[in-house]
Amino acid sequence: MRGNYSLISSRYLYFGLCSVLALGAPLLVEAKSFADLASTFEIEEESFLTMIQRRVEQARVDGKLEVLEEDVKKRVKERVITPIPVPGLQKTYEERSWYFDPSITLDHDIRDHKSNLIHPKGTTLNPLSVLSWRHPMILIDGSDEEQVSWAVSQVKSGGKIVLIKGSPITLFRNTGQRFYFDQGGKITQRFQIKQIPARITQEGQKLLIEEVRGNS
Repeated sequence: MRGNYSLISSRYLYFGLCSVLALGAPLLVEAKSFADLASTFEIEEESFLTMIQRRVEQARVDGKLEVLEEDVKKRVKERVITPIPVPGLQKTYEERSWYFDPSITLDHDIRDHKSNLIHPKGTTLNPLSVLSWRHPMILIDGSDEEQVSWAVSQVKSGGKIVLIKGSPITLFRNTGQRFYFDQGGKITQRFQIKQIPARITQEGQKLLIEEVRGNS
């Protein structure tokens, strides 16, 4: 029975340690990142998995498997409840706004599964011409009660609230409003946001980015 427990615990710890690292991954990933990730993982997979397996095996040999198991549980829970804050952002001091054009110019032909040409190389495409950014995205510091209240008022008729700091789970319990998190700062980096609160809305075929004080 003890042997079976060790096997189960080892598998659990293996999954848990992987989860702790995976929880640091970005909330939003650009399409090209998947290809990059695939090629990178193929190279690094062996050393990464070997490192995890070695840690679990060493804990088993040292009789510390249960201690490591509890540590992993705690770390996973903490990371889920309160993600790592996005660094380099400050509370909005001077409001500013600008437009973001999501258009891309293809550097290669796009073809379907039968090799029929859909879009030739050099074509400029704007996703907002076929997809609508219907509701605002509000980015806030979830540890600031005033920002939270303002953000909730902004999405009464639809929209998403994205935190750069704070606990999405705790805020959901307190307000009944769903919150997201800018894991790894991918959203703020993509739109070059430096101050919070910020609001993203669509105007025509561009996105309007606004850094606001949270009362407008």
